[in-house]
Amino acid sequence: MVDKEAVSSGGMINSYLGDGAMILFGLPQAASDDPFRAAQCARGLCVSTQRWLASLPPAVRSRLGFKVGAHFGTIVASRLGGGSYHHITATGDTVNVASRLMEVAAGHEVELALSDELFRAVGRDRSLFEAGVLTGPVETRLRGRSGSLDVWFWRSRSESS
Repeated sequence: MVDKEAVSSGGMINSYLGDGAMILFGLPQAASDDPFRAAQCARGLCVSTQRWLASLPPAVRSRLGFKVGAHFGTIVASRLGGGSYHHITATGDTVNVASRLMEVAAGHEVELALSDELFRAVGRDRSLFEAGVLTGPVETRLRGRSGSLDVWFWRSRSESS
């Protein structure tokens, strides 16, 4: 499901981290619509995961959940390895903020926490999020980071009903 959403939005799964995934856009070459496609992917992950959860027996569904964090900015991408093994790694503040936004989503009991940087880069086009309820921006502090960040919150209508 994650692979399908990432590929259909033009993203690249950089890594699976436990029960999560890091999806990057703009590699190997940045494009002007990278922010839109990243937001589209984040929303699509929420919608498809919510549908999958709804298909499960209630006893199982009640024990599961998910959160998505999405941010926009510069990353440092490095190719590691040599010979028969290559791995691309992504580091930098953008990666850290996206990770922390998942925690923010959990704390606000929403499916998606989206940075205002990403929302502005998309063009504040709310139509992308019409399948749910979008609120914000809310000034939010992130663990391990000084200052605050404006964050938008989204949840699907089936989750908010």
